[in-house]
Amino acid sequence: MAQIICITTGLTGVLHASFEVVSRLKQAGHQVIYACPWDVEEKVTRQGFDYLQLAPVNFDPAPDLPDVRGGPFIRWRRMGNRLMKARERRAKAIEALGMDEFVKVLDTLNPDLILIDLELHDYILTAIGNKTPTVLLSQWFSLWERPNLPPVNQSTIPGISWKGHRLGIKLAWLKIRIKRIRSVWKKRLLTAFTDRGSILLHYAKQVSFPTKELIEYHAFPPPLTYRTLPVISLTAWELEFPHKPRPNLFYVGPMVYVDRQDTSENAGVDKQLAQIFKARQEQKSKLIYCSLSTFQKGDKEFVKRVVEAVSDRPDWQLIIGLGGLIEEGFLEDPPENVHAFGWVPQLQVLRQADCSINHGGIHTINECIHFGVPMLIYSGKRHDQDGCAARVSFHGVGIMADKDVDDARMIQSRIETILTDPSFKARINEINMKISKQKDQLVKVVEDFLEAQV
Repeated sequence: MAQIICITTGLTGVLHASFEVVSRLKQAGHQVIYACPWDVEEKVTRQGFDYLQLAPVNFDPAPDLPDVRGGPFIRWRRMGNRLMKARERRAKAIEALGMDEFVKVLDTLNPDLILIDLELHDYILTAIGNKTPTVLLSQWFSLWERPNLPPVNQSTIPGISWKGHRLGIKLAWLKIRIKRIRSVWKKRLLTAFTDRGSILLHYAKQVSFPTKELIEYHAFPPPLTYRTLPVISLTAWELEFPHKPRPNLFYVGPMVYVDRQDTSENAGVDKQLAQIFKARQEQKSKLIYCSLSTFQKGDKEFVKRVVEAVSDRPDWQLIIGLGGLIEEGFLEDPPENVHAFGWVPQLQVLRQADCSINHGGIHTINECIHFGVPMLIYSGKRHDQDGCAARVSFHGVGIMADKDVDDARMIQSRIETILTDPSFKARINEINMKISKQKDQLVKVVEDFLEAQV
């Protein structure tokens, strides 16, 4: 039995996925402590897991500049201050990262292994600098440049149009690299090398982290990623684009914790949903679930189009989560077959759904795969959502569409296609069956790594 610390950002999607990671490792007999730089103690302990609070990540560790008032050339005087005191400012910024407490945690607990979110660079550098066995957790498909693999933040599908051919994919990576180089060096020069990326590089050297391992000019996410450190991707290889993965990248499949105890439980919502499910069974209607995560500019108009698309279809029932918009009085008087909620227990609804309309968030996609729900994806066009939508389309488990283009009639047509074309359901069930046979993959990867450390 190993002692393992699992550290994540605590963001909702990865938080829920990591619950399944912890659960599987505990079932395999390991002692697991859940740790986070943000306060998610209530959510974690509600699942019955041990919890450790870490210090928050300091995203702007550089010290404030002296207050320069009046006189000419204020901007240049500030720049001069940065340059003249660059070494002193870097030292203070590294101290402001606040990793001393984490080192004490490692020395006290002496874990056999740390599983840590790929974005928590301060903690990754500290753990490896402290010689603690460490495996990174990624919630994304491959982030690394590989032959025939488009960047994960683009909607390119291999083999489709010139962008999807080998040269087009190479050009896409080159364009990203050039853009990132310009962005990185602009920040460095304007801050005299006290931007977060530069501070992390200095800190890496200070803790004897192998800096050749670090990649700065990649597609996503900024500011760093890692060349060869072992990474567990909480996604399904069966939903990835065909390519040769980078070394030490392990796809362990969607992590869906079906026993999740939500802190937002609402008896009133559960009662309403039960009535909707019952009526749907009696009427033999199709259930569509629309979840758009965090609403963005323009989403209100899109939601109105979705509602219009189903309003004249009494054989369809739409459940939609509106978040804070429900308190603003948005969609106060929906059609009879449209059911709007502020918060929706997603797993409960997906168990019943025939179609999911979503923004392309990987965790919603993983949950749809788990419950065998074909998808209509209107990408939110942020982070990896375009790339996720492209993979769903490529593997035939849903349709990729554009929320800025489709009108209500086209949305209705696409929903109709998903509900009536049996290939979507058949394909998603096929992938689901393959994944269900690989549930021991996560534990195997972790235990193989532990054995290699002995």
